[in-house]
Formats: sequence, structure tokens, C-alpha cells
Amino acid sequence: MFDNVLKMLFGNNGSRRGNNNYRNRGGAKFIYKLVPFEQARMMIENNQVTLMDVRTPNEYDLVHIKNSINMPVDEIEKRIFTYNQTDPIMVYCSSGTRSKTAIQILNGLGYNNIYIWEYGALATFPYKNMLVYSENVKKGY
Repeated sequence: MFDNVLKMLFGNNGSRRGNNNYRNRGGAKFIYKLVPFEQARMMIENNQVTLMDVRTPNEYDLVHIKNSINMPVDEIEKRIFTYNQTDPIMVYCSSGTRSKTAIQILNGLGYNNIYIWEYGALATFPYKNMLVYSENVKKGY
């Protein structure tokens, strides 16, 4: 019975070794690489990743990270195929919830070269000088 539990948790071989998948409580796999903020900043500045903002267009227009593309989470399946599956993608949203959903969708479509910083959330991104604000936000509206 213990072997069956290990297989359920860690796959057919029942071993934790070499398992780089992250799982949520429901058991769904998320394949991504968690990087420190400084590494994320360097990857973005050096154009080593496609930086994908998965929030709505209105949220993106208010504030986004410079050089990011807006691909709302509900449009990923329609629009992602313009990107090679092996190209590195860094995903972010407001709080991390949609980033998690985006990672799950991307993984399901064969995209596994995905990066995030802590939570994949704009709220945790410390480099405010890399943000682009709409004119309304700049004016305080």
C-alpha cells in the first residue's frame, strides 16, 4: 500500500529524486523554474525570455513591465502558437493566481521552459523603475 501512495505522489517509480515538478494540493503538475528577483531582472533586461503578462488588457494598460507582451490567460491557447515550445517564457500577473493557471495551460500545450519569480506576481516585483504606467496613472486619476 505504501508503494501505491508513493506512486500516486511521485510518479511510477515512486521516487522523489529527479522530480522537478511542482504540485498543488489537487495533484496537478506545474513545470517551471523559480528564479530569484535579480536573475529575473537580468533575464528580462537581456531579452533572454519572452516576458508574458497574463492579466487583462485594461490591467496591462494601467501598469506593466517594460518589454512585456500582454497575453491574457484566457487567450493563451489561441495565441501561444506564434512562440516556439522550447523558447524561454517568463509569466506574471497581479498576485500569482493567473500565473499558475497560465503555467498549467502552457504545460498542457507542451511549453515547459517557463520561468517565474516569487509567486509570478507583479505585486512582488521589486524593480519599480522597470514599470510602464498609463498617462492616467501618472496624472493620479
